[in-house]
Amino acid sequence: MATYVPFLSIEDEDDLVVSFGLGAQAQTSLTLLRSPQLEFALHEEDRGVSVGGESENGERELLKAITWGRNTVEILSTIRRYALNVSAVDPIEIQEAKRVLRKMNFDNSFEVKDV
Repeated sequence: MATYVPFLSIEDEDDLVVSFGLGAQAQTSLTLLRSPQLEFALHEEDRGVSVGGESENGERELLKAITWGRNTVEILSTIRRYALNVSAVDPIEIQEAKRVLRKMNFDNSFEVKDV
């Protein structure tokens, strides 16, 4: 069952951020974050889009694929899969999120699908 997303937050400055508000009142969020200007300091295997914060075991969770459906988004990370219901999100916000995700994927570190 997909988690309800009432809105997205998007930043396109030094850090590239797409954050999905989760639940009816968006009590929590699932955030995709990439800081291209800082990645040179990371080992190559640690570069890419972070999903959320660190996992319970301290491992960095990285984005592997994102699939956009008509009303859903599936996010596959190095640790888990997320299913999100974005039917209530403004289509302009969705287009803006896709634009920022394209910028995040400058090195083709993850797969993007529109279905």
